[in-house]
Amino acid sequence: MDYYKDKTVLITGASSGIGENFAHTLNKMGAKLILTARSKDKLEKMVQSMNNAVSIPGDLSKKEFPEELYSKINDMKIKVDIVINNAGFGYSGKFLNNSMENYNEMINLNICSLTHLTHLFLKDMVENKSGGIINISSLASFQPIPYFSIYAATKAFVTSFTLSLYEEYREKNINILGVCPGYTKTNFNKRAQMDSVPVAGYLMSSQEVVDQSLRAYKKGKFIIINGKINRFAKFFTSLIPKKWSLKMASSIIKKGMSNKQW
Repeated sequence: MDYYKDKTVLITGASSGIGENFAHTLNKMGAKLILTARSKDKLEKMVQSMNNAVSIPGDLSKKEFPEELYSKINDMKIKVDIVINNAGFGYSGKFLNNSMENYNEMINLNICSLTHLTHLFLKDMVENKSGGIINISSLASFQPIPYFSIYAATKAFVTSFTLSLYEEYREKNINILGVCPGYTKTNFNKRAQMDSVPVAGYLMSSQEVVDQSLRAYKKGKFIIINGKINRFAKFFTSLIPKKWSLKMASSIIKKGMSNKQW
């Protein structure tokens, strides 16, 4: 896609999974990349293999890093055309089985840092009358998920926030897209104590998610639910009573946990 050629794209969580696939795909398309993640060594190796990329390692679960990242990019006198807020993680299990320290880290990364980076870079985009943001949310954002309660809640925020921003800034030549993958094979699975085989028998690759998302962004769409099965799941759960959808989600997650898949 020539559309992305020479565009400067900031990708968070760029060292693995969907973020890594965004980086490699956009590199092939001729984009200029700014990569950030906690894994300094992995980022440096990625940059060395790319045509035009820089890395700024750091931990976005720390409240001070979004401002630090923004300042470093400004110091390099780089104008960012697209921000891909991809970094995020979740934990599976009953709510009381994880510590508040873990939940605070998740909330800081999935919500606070995403919001902070969006606020910082969107301001510049409005001034420049161009640019865009891709926020990676989840199919879980449309349905409360027992045993993934905090993760699903954080992603509900991301989807709602993204749709609101789209409406606020769509007449300012700013393209804002929410991406909602279902079960995707990434390093997220390991951190959430999940296997690579989904209970429902359907597993998207990170590359599929990236390809669909970049096409959707180019077309100016404001939201994409990746995969026909996931779109059907969202439609189906919206039709049935909430009590039933909660029981269904609970049954699937509990089964997966017993099989060590979640």
